[in-house]
Amino acid sequence: MPRRRTTSARASATTLLSLLAVLVGTIVTGLPGGTAHAAEAPSTKTAPLAVTIDTLTPSSLKADPTKGTVTVSGVITNDDTVTWQDINVYATIDSDPLTTETELAEANLSAADQSWGDRILTYGDFMTIPEIAPGQSQDYTLTIPRADLHDSSHSTAVAEQGIYRFGVQALGNTDNQDRDTTADGRARTFLPLVDNGAGEQPESAALVVPIRQRVLRHSDGTLVDPDRWAASVAPGGRLDELLDFGEDHPVSWLVDPAVIDAVEQLAAGDPPRSIAPTDGTSPGQTDKPSGSPSVAHRTAVAGTEADTDDQGAIGAAQAWLDRLKTTLSSSEVFTLPYGDLDLAAAAVHDPALYAVARQRSAAVMSALGVDNATPADAPIDGYLPASGFALGSDEPVFLSDQAISGDAPAVGLFGEHRIYTTSSAVATGGPPPGDRLALVAVRQELLAQAALRRSTGQPVVAVLPAEWTPGSDAAGFFDGLGRRWLQLTGVGAATEVSPPQELTAGRLHYPAAERDQELPASAFSAVDDLRQAGTTLQAVLSHNDQVATAVLDDALTSASYTARGGAGGAAAVRSREAIDALLRQITVEAPKSVTMSSTTGRFAATVVNGLDQDVTVKLRPVTDSGITLSTPKKLDVPANGRAGVLLSASAHTNGVHTVTLQLTDATGRDLGTDTSLPIRTAQVSMIIWVFIAAGLALLFAAIVIRLVRRLRRGTREAA
Repeated sequence: MPRRRTTSARASATTLLSLLAVLVGTIVTGLPGGTAHAAEAPSTKTAPLAVTIDTLTPSSLKADPTKGTVTVSGVITNDDTVTWQDINVYATIDSDPLTTETELAEANLSAADQSWGDRILTYGDFMTIPEIAPGQSQDYTLTIPRADLHDSSHSTAVAEQGIYRFGVQALGNTDNQDRDTTADGRARTFLPLVDNGAGEQPESAALVVPIRQRVLRHSDGTLVDPDRWAASVAPGGRLDELLDFGEDHPVSWLVDPAVIDAVEQLAAGDPPRSIAPTDGTSPGQTDKPSGSPSVAHRTAVAGTEADTDDQGAIGAAQAWLDRLKTTLSSSEVFTLPYGDLDLAAAAVHDPALYAVARQRSAAVMSALGVDNATPADAPIDGYLPASGFALGSDEPVFLSDQAISGDAPAVGLFGEHRIYTTSSAVATGGPPPGDRLALVAVRQELLAQAALRRSTGQPVVAVLPAEWTPGSDAAGFFDGLGRRWLQLTGVGAATEVSPPQELTAGRLHYPAAERDQELPASAFSAVDDLRQAGTTLQAVLSHNDQVATAVLDDALTSASYTARGGAGGAAAVRSREAIDALLRQITVEAPKSVTMSSTTGRFAATVVNGLDQDVTVKLRPVTDSGITLSTPKKLDVPANGRAGVLLSASAHTNGVHTVTLQLTDATGRDLGTDTSLPIRTAQVSMIIWVFIAAGLALLFAAIVIRLVRRLRRGTREAA
């Protein structure tokens, strides 16, 4: 990284360039020679240099302008196609502080190239980078004496309390462009000035870190993109960085247990959905599988070994789970409905699904060994209509301050639900340009919001975005929050002194854009169909009592907030079709036709099991009113085997009756396979018996007559 070195030729050139920059600033501003600030001309072009602010120390100013320094550092990247040269890097600060939330909000929403404040041009407070080639980056560091933090409208350093816009600007030139006064790269953030008097209570703030992510599985139950999951839990991955960020720090956690299940599945080798026995009946199996009920049934194929990459993923996943358990067990934890259920859509299309998702969340957290979790609802964008509150009973709800009309209270009450109002500004991050959710941007926004609320005593509760990636400088982030005037704590502790305010449905703001994004009815229909299919599959399998739970979990993730914008339950449809295909491997065979010579009769049918597991099924006859069939209560069929069954028929009318034999599970749910056959019954058999009887009577009568005649003839001859 280029630096001013007074002992080198380059340093001498840099010094000259710096003095020239000061002179340029003097000419532009029209101030007397030696003035240390220069205003920026309006921008009319896209900035070719990208500037980041990666560290800012201290994170807030004290009132005394005579002590200390401010150090800011980051990276400048050349996004242009030409080399940029003689790049001067300056700090900038606003002339007057922001003192209201409206002013702060406007500053957050202002254009990235908006002119504000002046550059600090005091010799030694800026640096020069000789050149940056296209696509290359260079680090910068500026250390500015506290006394130099003032702009051209002030002769002394800033000392008025409030929020100051603070930034970094880079100015350079190319072979095709002369130097001007317009910044070629910018970054900005907020720098609060807070004078914390002796004995003053610190401002309370709570930071909620979400563990929520799209969980999607193939139709066989394996994870979609397992490499992404492996990368996420490996060192430097997003989920790994979340734990690095939050462990050993006073944060609260917002957890979707479906994510935990997905990582547990990865730790088990990402096996597919299994229909193998889970009740201890398979050879060598004496106990049920341990672990999450959702993962226990996913049994790896016997005799196979994971390759090196798989072993690495398995190890990383297990290590992450171990760390997660330790971290959550000693923290404030809120759990979402399993799969991060789309609450607004569920309230319309399937309200009963909420209780199912809640039960699954509790089971997963219990299996993980975390017993200190509180069920809570947190819509992913912070908005929830009044109907969404009817799903639960008294679970706390995290709502954005934008979801409440008027002045949003820190804590609200809607029915039995306690509402924690969260800061939309912190969730959005710092002002543009650049990564608004970078660590420094989020931290300085949180400090700015907390500083403004000191006069009201209202706490700041901030829920970070769903797929936020914190980066690697967690220590610097929390060190910057370690201010005497700020206390970072859990949600419960931060809000305990805030009296809740009753809220009516009329104050709940639910934008039309949110309603348009809700999952459609087709998604919940697909979820219900998949749940039914899983229940049927488990009922058919003689020795598996867990596969329905796995299928349920796959179904719930299709009703997730993270599934919005998809094909309305397409993943659930694919999984249901795969299960239907399994069930169709159990078939029934019957004669092509049956003829009964009386009103009752019997005939044989055969159930064929194409699965490699024992099944228990029933035959359900579907007939017309002229005939009835009786079948066994249930039929056990061995794996890849056959079982015969004798059916009894009873006809009430003569003629041909079409009978359909349907296969069902033990409770009568259709498996989707059947066969039909005609049964011919003949009431004419009664007539036949009449003729036979008449014939026999005639025969006997003829015999009797002949015997009588013979006896008479014998008597006459004897006489």
